Amino acid sequence: MKRARLPLAASALALSLGAAAPGFAAEAARKEAAFGRGGAGPVLTRDQLRSCLALKVRAAKQDDELVKEQASITALKDDLVRRGDANKAELEALDRSNEEAVAAYNDKATTRDKQIDDYQARVNAFNARVEAGQADHDSYAKGCNNRRYFEDDEAAINKGK
Repeated sequence: MKRARLPLAASALALSLGAAAPGFAAEAARKEAAFGRGGAGPVLTRDQLRSCLALKVRAAKQDDELVKEQASITALKDDLVRRGDANKAELEALDRSNEEAVAAYNDKATTRDKQIDDYQARVNAFNARVEAGQADHDSYAKGCNNRRYFEDDEAAINKGK
């Protein structure tokens, strides 16, 4: 008789564990739902998430500034091209025997050359900022993108905690 009770006790234990398993599965699903969007790998700590969010905001702000700067640089380039075309037309009609007209043209050409140098310096600075922004995007992609985090941590960070 004792042998009959042992399998019955084991069966009862298995049934009780099986009945509890859905509760564990529900708890695990609830905890998994507390994670931020998708992702894989280790969960970001609150400090890591704070850094990632700050990096994301900084990169977005830099992108906006770079778009505005690019529009400004493009407008400057168009203006320089227009002035160059005007200078070229003026050179063709220039009376080379008139020293004052030649001097005036040379002053315009020198001014435009200086503007071109300033434009090139501005483009070089812009390109350096683009590379720095790309480094931020790469850093975010490597350390933050597609990483899991707790939404509670994100909410706390957004509240300033």
